[in-house]
Amino acid sequence: MLGKLFGKSKQSMIGIDVSSSACKVLELSKADDHIRVERYAVEPLPQNSVVEHAITEVEQVAQAVERAVKRSGTRCKHAAVAVAGAHVITKTIKMPANLSDAEMQTQIEMEADHYIPYPLDEVNMDYQVLGASEDNADELEVLMAACRKEIVDDYVAVIQGPGLTPAVVDIETYAMENAYSLIAEH
Repeated sequence: MLGKLFGKSKQSMIGIDVSSSACKVLELSKADDHIRVERYAVEPLPQNSVVEHAITEVEQVAQAVERAVKRSGTRCKHAAVAVAGAHVITKTIKMPANLSDAEMQTQIEMEADHYIPYPLDEVNMDYQVLGASEDNADELEVLMAACRKEIVDDYVAVIQGPGLTPAVVDIETYAMENAYSLIAEH
């Protein structure tokens, strides 16, 4: 599911934040040149249902998300969620600029084996081209991200439990950075 990690979706969606003590649901809208909070709700989580950013009680967290969604009154069915950075491995690597998308994907998978301490079939991976390398114009800087499938699967299950569709699984730090950028623009 990290396949949509860096993608920007044009469909409307809600953001869901799962912390150790509560889940939060947020729906924003964009009107002209400003961002507006349309709906927001917070639902407490049972103790120890999330420990060190890992969901330990998927059903309890999914039920809390469902209550928060109902309380918020949103009609959005697509949701974005972020995985804590502690569970994510990121690495900026350099790739030849002349690679096709398929070639880049293959090359990144080969490179990933050097940086990810788990078997590749146990992780979800994604990448984003950051731009040309400052050192060499024939190379691109590429941000590679990976997270264990079991962590991503738990976050996806928490979204799907109340009948929502996972649209984006992001990394918390990058999600916050994108949010700040969005706010700074408006």
